[in-house]
Amino acid sequence: MLKFVIIGAGIGGLTAAIALRQRGIDAQVFEKTPTLHDVGAGIALWPNAVKVLRKLGLDEHLAAISLTNVDGAIRRSTGYYLARTLAAELQRRFGGGMVILHRKDLLEVLAGTVGHDNIHFDHALSNLSVSENVATFANGFAVKADAFIGADGLHSVVRSQLGHTDQPVYSGYTAWRAVVSFPRSGFVPAETWGRGKRFGAFPVQGDRVYWFATCNATAGERNPPDGAQAHLLSLFKGWHEPIEALIRAADDACILRNDIYDRDPSPTWGQGRVTLLGDAAHPMTPNLGQGACQAIEDAWQLAACLSTQSDVAAALNSYETRRIKRTTPILLSSRRIGAFAQLENSLLCTLRDTAVRLTPDSVTYRSLESVIGYDATTASTSLH
Repeated sequence: MLKFVIIGAGIGGLTAAIALRQRGIDAQVFEKTPTLHDVGAGIALWPNAVKVLRKLGLDEHLAAISLTNVDGAIRRSTGYYLARTLAAELQRRFGGGMVILHRKDLLEVLAGTVGHDNIHFDHALSNLSVSENVATFANGFAVKADAFIGADGLHSVVRSQLGHTDQPVYSGYTAWRAVVSFPRSGFVPAETWGRGKRFGAFPVQGDRVYWFATCNATAGERNPPDGAQAHLLSLFKGWHEPIEALIRAADDACILRNDIYDRDPSPTWGQGRVTLLGDAAHPMTPNLGQGACQAIEDAWQLAACLSTQSDVAAALNSYETRRIKRTTPILLSSRRIGAFAQLENSLLCTLRDTAVRLTPDSVTYRSLESVIGYDATTASTSLH
């Protein structure tokens, strides 16, 4: 039996372990943190990712922890609607709409499916020998395997061990996120655009709401002394209901702040029997909601390539070729959408909002076809 070592117990790494194990490969996951990394925020999964999770047998688990087929909208700070996406139409066209859930809940489902005996915490990678197929960890433990998958995020150690020297690219804006207790009655899921800042809010199971806020900022800025909540209330003062109420529902301890980065697309990811997956391979801004979705697609197609090719290195190379072709345009599109949504000039914002308002719904849905309409579970692993 082939043995694969996956570095990183995030969504992509755990999904890859499930997909590999279901195809008869012994996949072991090594994670640097002491427990599952609970980032305390929500996540939206689009049909392209949900189809993979269902094919992996997680449909019932997913239904138990999520709200499905949620409508969406883009609004101005006054509350005026610029555009809507209807769950019923997404269902008709793509087999489903957005699925909203707490990231912690999803990680627990994935980890339970992998099996906790196959996840090794407190193992921070210190060295990876590509020639000897051996990984050594900071605690002194070493493991030999048939292949290694770097699923260890934006600042991937596996990526650096492979000799990649490119640096993450700062988007120009920072983001705050929180999940708060909030009544969902009459709640309208939406993203609201202003000048150089945005606010989005979506319902999560259990009378909770996941919200995020963005603002143009210099990389590395921190919250002012009076804290994140007070700062956000000043940034979004006077915006339509219930934005200020959502901010007030979150104390500083539960508001996360992260600068938003991606990377320029790479022509190759790994070498030999080592490859990358998810943010380690193709980190992208969240503007298309495809970061986790593409990692989930990666996981499925990695396992699919291995099931059709007996040579491990050749299978990993096929996986990379397919996934680079798929993820590169999505990464670049997400970057462009972020720049568009974060415009700050008053005139340009007016033109932007007018363009969004006048775009026919049919055009909007067609633009989503290649991204969320994709089905990795039926896509051929052939490169021809």
